[in-house]
Amino acid sequence: MSSKDWSGFSRTALSVAVAIVAAAPAFAQNTTSAVAGRIIGADGKPVAGATVSIVHRESGSVNNITTDGEGRYSVRGLRVGGPYTVTASKGSEKESRDGIYLALAESLNLDLTLGGNVLSQVVVTGSAVASKFDSASQGAGTSLGRKELDAYASIQRNLQDYARLDPRLAQTDKERGEISAMGQNTRFNSITIDGVSTNDTFGLEANNLPTAKQPISIDAIQAVQVNLSNYDVTQKGYTGANINAVTKSGTNEYKGSVYYVYRDDSMAGQRYNRGTQGYFQPATFKEDTKGFTLGGPIIKDKLFFFANYEELKSTRATPSFGPVGSALTNVGITPAQIDAAIKVAKDKWGIDVGSTEIPAGVELKVKDYLLKLDWNITDKQRANLRYAKTEQGDPTFAGFSSTSLSLNSYWWSQKKSIETVVGQWFSDWTDNFSTEVKVSSRKYDSVPENAANLPQIQLTWTGAAPAGTASGDRSLFFGTENSRHFNILRTDTKDAYFAGNWVKDDHEIKFGADYSSNDTYNAFLQNTKGTYTFRGADPVALFQAGKPSTYVVQLPLTGKTLEDGVALWKLNNIGLFVQDTWTVNDKLNLTVGARVDQVDIPDAPLFNQAAKTKFGYDNSKTMDGASLFQPRFGFNYTLNAKAKEKQQLRGGFGLFQGAAANVWLSNPFSNTGMATANLNCNTTNPLCPASLLFNADANNPTSITGVPPAANIDFLDPGLRQPSVWKMNLAFDAELPYSLVAGAEVVLTKTKDGINYRNLNLGTPTGTGPDGRELYYNAAGLDGTKCWNGGPAFISGCGGSNRANRDTAWGNVIVAERTSKGGGQALTLSLGQNNTGWNWSTAYTYTTAKEVSPLTSSTSFSNYANRAVFNPNEDVASKSSYLIQNRFSGAVNWSKAFISQYKTTVGLVYEGRSGKPYSWTFKNDMNGDGINGNDLMYIPKAPGSGEVIFRGAPNSGLNNAAAAEARFWEIVAANPDLDAARGSVIGRNSAKSKFANTFDLRLSQEVPGLFAGHKGVITMDFLNIGNMLNKSWGRIDEIPFTLGGGNGGNRRGFVNFAGMQGGKYVYGVTGLDDYETRQNKGESQWAVQVTAKYEF
Repeated sequence: MSSKDWSGFSRTALSVAVAIVAAAPAFAQNTTSAVAGRIIGADGKPVAGATVSIVHRESGSVNNITTDGEGRYSVRGLRVGGPYTVTASKGSEKESRDGIYLALAESLNLDLTLGGNVLSQVVVTGSAVASKFDSASQGAGTSLGRKELDAYASIQRNLQDYARLDPRLAQTDKERGEISAMGQNTRFNSITIDGVSTNDTFGLEANNLPTAKQPISIDAIQAVQVNLSNYDVTQKGYTGANINAVTKSGTNEYKGSVYYVYRDDSMAGQRYNRGTQGYFQPATFKEDTKGFTLGGPIIKDKLFFFANYEELKSTRATPSFGPVGSALTNVGITPAQIDAAIKVAKDKWGIDVGSTEIPAGVELKVKDYLLKLDWNITDKQRANLRYAKTEQGDPTFAGFSSTSLSLNSYWWSQKKSIETVVGQWFSDWTDNFSTEVKVSSRKYDSVPENAANLPQIQLTWTGAAPAGTASGDRSLFFGTENSRHFNILRTDTKDAYFAGNWVKDDHEIKFGADYSSNDTYNAFLQNTKGTYTFRGADPVALFQAGKPSTYVVQLPLTGKTLEDGVALWKLNNIGLFVQDTWTVNDKLNLTVGARVDQVDIPDAPLFNQAAKTKFGYDNSKTMDGASLFQPRFGFNYTLNAKAKEKQQLRGGFGLFQGAAANVWLSNPFSNTGMATANLNCNTTNPLCPASLLFNADANNPTSITGVPPAANIDFLDPGLRQPSVWKMNLAFDAELPYSLVAGAEVVLTKTKDGINYRNLNLGTPTGTGPDGRELYYNAAGLDGTKCWNGGPAFISGCGGSNRANRDTAWGNVIVAERTSKGGGQALTLSLGQNNTGWNWSTAYTYTTAKEVSPLTSSTSFSNYANRAVFNPNEDVASKSSYLIQNRFSGAVNWSKAFISQYKTTVGLVYEGRSGKPYSWTFKNDMNGDGINGNDLMYIPKAPGSGEVIFRGAPNSGLNNAAAAEARFWEIVAANPDLDAARGSVIGRNSAKSKFANTFDLRLSQEVPGLFAGHKGVITMDFLNIGNMLNKSWGRIDEIPFTLGGGNGGNRRGFVNFAGMQGGKYVYGVTGLDDYETRQNKGESQWAVQVTAKYEF
């Protein structure tokens, strides 16, 4: 590529990068680009029969087409990028456009005029303005090219870091890589690479990826498109956002790179200790990535290859919590207590439960392989084939929080493998008819490699926490984590796609079909090795005696094995679509279409007649046969076409079917009540028998005599459907003086098919509280003088029980039901400027969003339990758990060659956002439904109102009712959301964590290479650079998920329910849950990463 071409491409790509609110044209969720337009003569009339030649200069690919009677032409299936030369000719007349670059999944509108006296050859480069004001621009989204990916920092080297350039997407959890589109569930996004779903289709990971690291290296990606409301009928499989990417291809020149990426603990900021308000050094770590890319011709102008290999090794993801006296954030457990537990395990029970030390060699290891072939069969036929594989070993340090620690026997390494093959064939059968065929295969395995083969053991210390640590009970975990007791996942996915495009006058008709098939093997049976909890002032002594406070075990029924509880099933989806893109005139462009999707599930869970008789649901029923008709419409109207004064109105509406995480649909196959039974006991009801002792033999877990087995059953309601959402957008874009581009856009969503969970075995309520909520305790359990002392649990032996009217022959009986409640709105205002060498943009988005269930987990019961409620089974839409209400975003980049052609580039990305929502709840089980932490608080009207009785919780330092009440109102007054809720039950997610600001900077410098045409590039990424200047800047302080244990999602509390007296609630006032600083992966601190790359 010449320096002139390179410069043009650089300006093009970087300008697109800062088009922070680029419009999404009505084009497919695919891997190619298109050019369409009209050829007219000097007299302004259309030229029929003109030849249009489109040449991709780097590969020699040629597409020739003849214009129709209206002078129109349309070519699809083109490579992303460029440069292209487009030439129109008829007779002696010719017109050319050179240096054209095409964006992923977008159609460039290019009109040419024949009849000038001199051949016109004009350089036309795609730009933010050109993309935004193209007549195909209708929906909401953002497009990014290779140079955009090179311009901005990404220490994680993943697509999510670049997707945040769309102002409606927010990284709601940087540690886990979660992104939310307009406050929707993070699992409702899709990620496609080369047209193949790269999602975690099973739904275990909230970052939408099946692996901790992106399966295909960012160095192999050519371009990215973010779609929020793209009304093309081929868009499927998401209701949030689609992140669509395409990999690089080889050309007629051999090109490649060798790169090395490095960071360690000396290149990261100090961690924050909230207890001491001091700082400590991060644990020693090293992270490096090495890889290469190589592409070129196998047969010039015909057959090309591109290959990539990358390997990552990292010891970075280590815990940031430690025991009292450690340099880490202290949890209220002393080293002596840990040593005592380890000694009892070894001396009394003969087991090695490990220590708090990280064993040598524990690190994240990932290997990526990719090979792609492109074949120009003829100028009418093109095909490609891509193979990719990722292998990963990801260490997981479970059991760490502000109130819990774990030993290394509790940890595991998740071994994962994902292998994909995709082939595509593009054909231009006539000048008016073309087709695309795509087939793909994907295989995925995920198996934990446990550090031990033991029961799960939890020691919980009650009483006052040591000074400088979080209040409340503290827990130490060791043994084998209960969800890894029997856990294997394998999926095999096949996809096929066909689309035809027929151009007739000013209409372009698209029609076709797609098919997907996903085979799942999911072994997920918890507690099969036994799970023990020892709770008290001295849980080590209880462990020594072998007397558990609670015991849970899942065992196969007579004649069955655990293998009979495996979910083995298939999910198929068949889609049909048709669409008409109509160029009404030179101002108005319309897209009208529809698609139909139908679910096919040929398998069924084992039928349980007793469950149907008891609860009225057939557990063998699935979504099989469910279908959805999805109409879609988009428009673009040019208000002013004058250069530098362009104005347009664009928008549309449509229905989008997503995909429920397959794990949710898999649960009924696992929990049939026909393969296994769950047994549990505790210190109250059901009481653990005196004969029960701790059993360290994980291969032969203890059954519980005298306790009836309880079957856990999962149902799907017959009305349940795949998630679907109505979307609508309306936008106004305008060019302003000084090359400014302004935009205003509103995007609306309305849930059509959502998911909510109900517990069918709660039993009928035993009463109603003074605030109107249902209560499920027995009479003793509600007695504030007999069963409660202000602490989080019953007084032992008081006779209290929760879910008093449940059927004890059954355990958790959960049904997933359809809900139509929920939706949201987002208003975005944007302003940007594109200049030679530098560009900037800024945007503000205000979002509201509601949901019924946050769907935070993989299991039905956890999805039911992990939301804050007034009544347990309510179908009520409240503020979304994923809402980022206010988001300011900005990006600026500058590039200049100071020495010869070697450029210096600076790119800066800013994000300022509201904190994530959380709920104020009781810290324990307030209503007797058996779930701690999920009951929304009632806030009395005023001090001294006498509506509730106050009591100090044990070890709270509040020795009388007056002190407890004073502390209660002190906390209320300090939190405006609580103060505003006086005299009512506070709403779910009515509070939000602290505002967060982050700046990420990339500096890169090109240097001469060893030979002509070679160069080196040194890049430094500065994550959260503001934290370098001030340690308190850039810190992410949040109320974390299920703070301090229990359920309820993101929730905070300072009151234990302590029964009732005289028809009034008794409040046991205790310590206030504090924020946690998110820093397990250093996301609240500055970090530097250095990349050295040699390009040839």
